[in-house]
Amino acid sequence: MFYRPRTQWENILTKPLVKQSNFLNKVCKVNHRDALVIREAFFDNLSFSLVRRIFKLVKDVTDADGIDYSFQDIIFDRLLRVSGIAYLYPEDQNSEDNIIFGEGYHVYSAAYHDLDVLIEFINSRDDIRSVCDLGSGSGRALFYIALQVNRELEYTGLELVAERVDFTNSIAHYFELKNIFFKTSDFLETPEDFYGFDAYYLYDPVGTDEVTLLISHIEKMIADGAKFYIMFISGWDRIMLDALDSLESLEQIESVNSHKQEDRFISFYKTL
Repeated sequence: MFYRPRTQWENILTKPLVKQSNFLNKVCKVNHRDALVIREAFFDNLSFSLVRRIFKLVKDVTDADGIDYSFQDIIFDRLLRVSGIAYLYPEDQNSEDNIIFGEGYHVYSAAYHDLDVLIEFINSRDDIRSVCDLGSGSGRALFYIALQVNRELEYTGLELVAERVDFTNSIAHYFELKNIFFKTSDFLETPEDFYGFDAYYLYDPVGTDEVTLLISHIEKMIADGAKFYIMFISGWDRIMLDALDSLESLEQIESVNSHKQEDRFISFYKTL
C-alpha cells in the first residue's frame, strides 16, 4: 500500500532512531558519486508543526552519525522551502565569498548553528515578544527561529528587494503562519518601519558606508526611551561590531564565536 509522504513522516517519527536513520537515508539518498539526491515529493505538503518535529528527527539522526553531517543544512533548507534561491541574489552569483555550505548558492545568511545560539537567547528572555530582522533576505533566519523558539512571538522581516519579500511572504502563506510578516522597506530611509520591537536580529543588514546612519537611528530609538535587545552576528569586517560596542547606551550581555567562520562573533546587547 502506498502512503503519502506526510503520512510516512508522521509514522517514522514514532519509530526507533535506527529506523528513522534508514528512512532519512532513503529520502535523501547518496548516489555513487557521493552526491545527495533528494526525493523532493517528501518535502511538499508538510505543515509547520510537522516540519518542527522533522527538524528534531534530522538533528537526532545527524548527531548519531546516521546521515552525513554536511547534508543537514540542505535538508533543513528543503524543509523550510528556501532552497534553489540563487535567482534572488543575482549580484552574488560570481562571488566566491559567503557561500552557504551544501548547494553553493550565494546568500547572505547565518549558519543554522549560529541561529541556535539566538534561539537559546530568545528562549531565556520572557520579555521578548516580537523580533524584527533588518535585511531579512530569503527569510531563512526568521522561519528557523519561529520553528525552534518555545513560544509564539511576532516576527517581522524588513527587506529592500521586493522579489525577496514576495518569496518570503509566499512561504509564510504556504505554512499558514499568521505571526510572520515580511515587508519591502528601505529602513534606512524610513526608520519608523523598525520602531517598537522587543529584539532586533542583524546580520550584515547594511553596507559598510551605511553603518553610521543605522547606528544613528538606533541611538534615536534609545533617546526616545525604547527598550530592546540586539542580536548581532558579525559579518565581513568589524565596522558594525565596533559601532555597537561603542554605544554607551547599549550593554553587551554576551558574545561567542560564530560557527560559520573564524573571526566572527554572535553578540547580544540590551539597552540600559
